[in-house]
Amino acid sequence: MLDAKKLLDALIGSAAAGPDTRAPSGQASAPADNPFFGSGSGGIGDLLGSAIGQLTGKQAGQPGSVADAGSDLIAQAREYLNTPQGRNIASAVAGGLAGLLIGNRSSGKSVTSSAASLGGIALIGGLAYKAYDAWKSGQPVAASGGERVEAPPASSPFGAESASQDTALVLLRATIAAAASDGHIDTEERGRIVGSLSSNGFQPEAVKFLDSEFANPASITQLASAATSEELAVEIYTAARLAIEPDTQKEKAFLSELAEALSLSPDLVAHIDSAAEGAKTDVA
Repeated sequence: MLDAKKLLDALIGSAAAGPDTRAPSGQASAPADNPFFGSGSGGIGDLLGSAIGQLTGKQAGQPGSVADAGSDLIAQAREYLNTPQGRNIASAVAGGLAGLLIGNRSSGKSVTSSAASLGGIALIGGLAYKAYDAWKSGQPVAASGGERVEAPPASSPFGAESASQDTALVLLRATIAAAASDGHIDTEERGRIVGSLSSNGFQPEAVKFLDSEFANPASITQLASAATSEELAVEIYTAARLAIEPDTQKEKAFLSELAEALSLSPDLVAHIDSAAEGAKTDVA
């Protein structure tokens, strides 16, 4: 069964880790000083180490395990990501998934590692809450890059703890639809990326889902019909906006049409745009 929450974590994490532009075909290399393998708490290695364990189906006690119910899960993840097998899988995550989110790569911006370390649901919910709360109170949202992002209050409609798999799924589909909106992923490129993920141990459900979604992304009508509340509508747009930098006409049109279909006011959209920009930084 597809775990949409874990896949969303991996997708957002890969956007922060990003592909190593020195490696061929957008694939990530795995140097020891790559922040993807950072040893610091809350690094991308921590975030994706947990996600990889879920997506590859590896269990504690098995060779190459990164999934453990104990308190040393993150330490195990970091250790595993520095093994040859772990580096191969991590490269597939950082290079393959970030290759799908090529909008961030081509724009020269990426989600900050500190923001991504919140996890996909919490990051999207935190940005949506920040924008929505500021909009309702008539306050601006700072758009400078690298702004600290807080998880949304658990009691709010944006709370990550109460978010369902259905919510994660629609946010995941919005992320993919936005990334695919400029048509940069052709059949050959998609096959290469998906093949890399499959050969490096991703669960078949996750690989199949990604291949299917990029082949036939959710339509704006489908995404809008899933917005059962104004708050969820805000999160759907936030997920799409976080996935890309609208620097092409197709991307701009996609976001504009999505905002209209979700019945979001231009002022609220501007708040979300600013919040999303604040969670990104220039790629060195």
